Amino acid sequence: MTAMGPLRLAAPRTPLADLWRIVWTTPLFAVPFAGFFMLITGGVWQQAYGYLLVSLCFASGTRLGLWAWQWFGLPRARFLHEGQQAPLLTGMSFGVVAIVSTVVTAVAMHFTLLPGFMGNLRAVMFVIAFALLFSALFVGIGLAVAFHRRAVDQAGAERELTLARRIQESFLLSEFPRRPQFEVHAVNLSSRQVSGDFYDVVPMGSDGAMLAIADVSGKGVPAALLSSMLQAALRTHATTGRSLSEVMAGINALVCQRAVTGQFATFFLAAIHDRDLVLRSVNAGHNPPVLIRADGTQSLLETGGLVVGMMEGMPYEEGAVTLRTGDRVVLYTDGVTEAQRADGEMFGEERLAALLSGIPGRLSAREQVEQVLVGLRTFLAGVELQDDVTVMVLRITDPTGA
Repeated sequence: MTAMGPLRLAAPRTPLADLWRIVWTTPLFAVPFAGFFMLITGGVWQQAYGYLLVSLCFASGTRLGLWAWQWFGLPRARFLHEGQQAPLLTGMSFGVVAIVSTVVTAVAMHFTLLPGFMGNLRAVMFVIAFALLFSALFVGIGLAVAFHRRAVDQAGAERELTLARRIQESFLLSEFPRRPQFEVHAVNLSSRQVSGDFYDVVPMGSDGAMLAIADVSGKGVPAALLSSMLQAALRTHATTGRSLSEVMAGINALVCQRAVTGQFATFFLAAIHDRDLVLRSVNAGHNPPVLIRADGTQSLLETGGLVVGMMEGMPYEEGAVTLRTGDRVVLYTDGVTEAQRADGEMFGEERLAALLSGIPGRLSAREQVEQVLVGLRTFLAGVELQDDVTVMVLRITDPTGA
């Protein structure tokens, strides 16, 4: 409760409520139309009742027809709700219904309230004028309703996606563990409100960490949902003490069972400890991370198996490499290498390798990630990202601080 009193929610619109509104507002529509047609046809005040009756019948018949279309016809006409022309088609449908309703009303009046109403040319012209006037009026109303609903739906969807992105961002680390002999940093840039990429760094005991990066097929909310499921599965399996290949097999089985939409994900998983600096890794169809030695030589971490979610029961091979001071590993998603500038050229793996060669190894992991993103933005020259981009850097530091 607020200082102004309790919050009152507006009653939801229903067909019955709309029908009641038509009943009491229709005379308000009929009066100005009766006056309008009296004026253009030269009618006298003695004929006012007749004009009012005719206008009231037309207004009632037309509005009832539109009411029936809005509540029972339009929701079932799926073709009117798809594509860029949906608002225009919706407005035109209201116009067609208004014309049909006017004609039906005129025929009904001819055989009931006003026998012989359609018996002369003047009456026919009168009906045509009413039909055109009502159709023009309700085409405008239909367009306004369609655009308003689309705007409201879009605004609601935007709010939901913004909230979803905030929730997703809360799951992505912003502060990374720093060990005596290595540091990690990562950044995710979404091409939409929500991302199908994810990264994580999971502590392992007092001297180690598990690193993960993944890219879910597709875009938008479905990809983001599977991405969140992958991250939750990783966190669950990381505490079991199983090997990386077993963890990846478990995640693959989960995705195969749950991804009913046929989605899959590329996944790279690694683990490292201060005590030996051996980087163990499994690559499930992901872009091979780049290992850059202190002397500048590069190699790719490709050992692993098939992407997760493609086939249950697939084995995963685990690779291992010993790292030394000054070495670094750059993990990334295909949003980096497949980024396209205006002329259609992709950033590519060769350009990425050249960019990484030019980044000084003495820079922190955070600074190296920033350098990769700067190089990517420079290449794109203002073109927006068409896919999610994630970059992670593992850097082996000198424990003495030298």
